[in-house]
Amino acid sequence: MDIISGVERRRRWSKEAKLAILAEADQPGVRIGDVARRHDIYPAQIRLWRKMLSHFDVSATFLPVHLGQMPAAGGAPAPIKMQLRNGRSLKVPADIERKRQGDPV
Repeated sequence: MDIISGVERRRRWSKEAKLAILAEADQPGVRIGDVARRHDIYPAQIRLWRKMLSHFDVSATFLPVHLGQMPAAGGAPAPIKMQLRNGRSLKVPADIERKRQGDPV
């Protein structure tokens, strides 16, 4: 029988290391538990980092969106709904002011 005494180690992860682990866990078909085992952490830690860093991620990626004509619902223009990867959705009114590429912001 082994008796372990003393203080448990507490590792510090850099933001870059956390983002690399999160990117690995976000790959299609990858299970969080498998990534956690490879890095010797609990799956809950990955979920916590994902939650914490999603609020502070300044490296957001913007994709172009093409707005075509949508059928009206009951005479009023139908709202535009975008489904995001994280499960959230974004709704905007159909008459949103549209900027073209190259227009001043």
